[in-house]
Amino acid sequence: MSVISLPSNTVSKLFYFDNRVRSFYEKHGFNSIPFDGQKVQEMIDASQQELTELFLKIWGSSMGYHLLDKFYSYRGNIYEFFMCLDSTNREMLTGKDW
Repeated sequence: MSVISLPSNTVSKLFYFDNRVRSFYEKHGFNSIPFDGQKVQEMIDASQQELTELFLKIWGSSMGYHLLDKFYSYRGNIYEFFMCLDSTNREMLTGKDW
């Protein structure tokens, strides 16, 4: 079993990232995360432009698109997405002011 070392600001950055993503959803009329998978997909599709801009700002063009695809594969679950990141990409998420 390996232990993952996380920066001290991980919780605050994840909270901020979650709030940013939720603000995109709210902008498009989604006030809460739906339980219906089809509605989740509609919510993500409606926010695609904002999500793309955020991911490119954090990770750059080549890795940003790749990680955005991973984010979509986790149906927008920020915490599952974060745990799939390698240490370099976790550091980029928690170490940059975006």
